[in-house]
Amino acid sequence: MADIATLKLHRLQKVVMNDQHRFRVVVAGRRWGKTQVSKISLIKYAALKQKLLIWYVAPTYAMARDLMWKPLKAAMPKGWIKKINESRMEMILINGSEISLKGADKPDSLRGVGLHFVVIDEAQDIKEETWEEVLMPTLATTNGRALFIGTPKSYNWLYHRFMLGQRGPMVKDHRGRLVQNEWMSWQFPTITSPFIPRKEIEARRRDMDPRSFRQEFEASFETMSGRVYYPFDRTIHIGDYPFNPKLPIYIGMDFNIDPMSSIIIQEQPNGEIWVVDEAVMYGSNVQETADELAKRYFRYFNQIHIYPDPAGNNRNHDRGESSLDILREAGFKKIYFKRKHPAVQDRVNSVNRLLYTAEGESRLRVDGKCRKFIDSLEQTIYKEGTSEVDKKQGAEHATDAFGYYADFRHPMRKSKILGVSI
Repeated sequence: MADIATLKLHRLQKVVMNDQHRFRVVVAGRRWGKTQVSKISLIKYAALKQKLLIWYVAPTYAMARDLMWKPLKAAMPKGWIKKINESRMEMILINGSEISLKGADKPDSLRGVGLHFVVIDEAQDIKEETWEEVLMPTLATTNGRALFIGTPKSYNWLYHRFMLGQRGPMVKDHRGRLVQNEWMSWQFPTITSPFIPRKEIEARRRDMDPRSFRQEFEASFETMSGRVYYPFDRTIHIGDYPFNPKLPIYIGMDFNIDPMSSIIIQEQPNGEIWVVDEAVMYGSNVQETADELAKRYFRYFNQIHIYPDPAGNNRNHDRGESSLDILREAGFKKIYFKRKHPAVQDRVNSVNRLLYTAEGESRLRVDGKCRKFIDSLEQTIYKEGTSEVDKKQGAEHATDAFGYYADFRHPMRKSKILGVSI
């Protein structure tokens, strides 16, 4: 096939294109040239071998069409194209390779194929589960590769993938052996693009608040505005806080089905409260959650105290059981909940008080492996202009689980208690 060197790239785009890591993550400011990298990556990879299956995935099908379909058709050398399906946004090349554009808004439609290469664009707006449970498995049988493209959006899953690429060329595997790091990542502010005039960037700086400018144009990971758990600070609250088999085990539990969230807590002799583990399970149920907790902590059943969502006392399962009945049948006998569902703001205040008091005391500590809980602390926000939690992102479940524990054992206000089951 013909050479595609005529497709223009600036110096830093070429750095990304020439890198040979299996998983590459590009975090870049607006108008840096992310679409150009995506487009040329698709074309270049399709030209490597015959009969490769390549996808471009955007947050929605409509976005895939708007962002990539026309630019891809315009850039692809006409002599390379065998067939185009406009309605399905599929392009088959004369070497048998196929490029398809997809939307992550219907993840079930992405299952069951073997991909050789995928570009995940605007990755910050795609759910992590779409990568972990749907797209990553499609690369397994082919040893396929992935390019993640995005702009920072708080410390969400794109940040975690970015950090995988910052560990250096060699990392330890699950057996402690040194192996080659499959991940590489870059962080490119808009100013590093030679195609954007400096005066344009300065004009945007004058028009935007500092935080938004840093995130959008400097490719800086920033905490979200309007955060519910605003005192949370990675530099203060995250560290190495391991499980201690000699201490009582407290579990906050939220019964949302997708996900079911359990946060495992241990109160320390010095008064600190450590989140030592989490069990956040998607597409799960109470029985599976109980089984998972029993598997992890079967040696310590007598030390376990569960603080669930009070709604779990309602009988709504097929056998006429409540969620709490299922927990009891699994062997969890010490279950505590309040007579009434605690007010959302009471739970929030209880959590924030553990994060940081007005007197400057911080009691809550979180082990670094509890990523879902950390994400929930950082990404749960209020609806703009209200004191109502915004649930569109589904980020609140892990902190809800912790909140039931916090509101019961460390409440801001006293209330009558029902349901001490021992």
